[in-house]
Amino acid sequence: MGLRTMAALLIAVSAVSAAPAIAQGLFGAIAFSPSTGKAGTAWNNDSADLAETEAYLQCGSEDCYTAVVSQQCAAIAVGEGHGMGFAADVSTAVVAETALAKCANFTSNCEVTASFCNDGY
Repeated sequence: MGLRTMAALLIAVSAVSAAPAIAQGLFGAIAFSPSTGKAGTAWNNDSADLAETEAYLQCGSEDCYTAVVSQQCAAIAVGEGHGMGFAADVSTAVVAETALAKCANFTSNCEVTASFCNDGY
């Protein structure tokens, strides 16, 4: 193996090892109650079903439903009259901004009320 090939291989290996570890197969969810405006969250679950069930239980109202399931990050923003918007992406900043923008399409005074990132994000 030539020196150039060896150097390229070492650079590639060090770049991979320097990247953050992303946990595979983890799920999170946010459940939302339109009657109360409350949300429940769950993250780092082994399946989408487990995440949805935990989020529903955390939400605490019979009319809670799953607003979003993600293997990355997610957020929900709620405003006047319990209008809401949600988003999922790889960044907490992006999901918060997007959820707020979506909420503003329906109502005013939107605030991020719940968010999560699974391990590795």
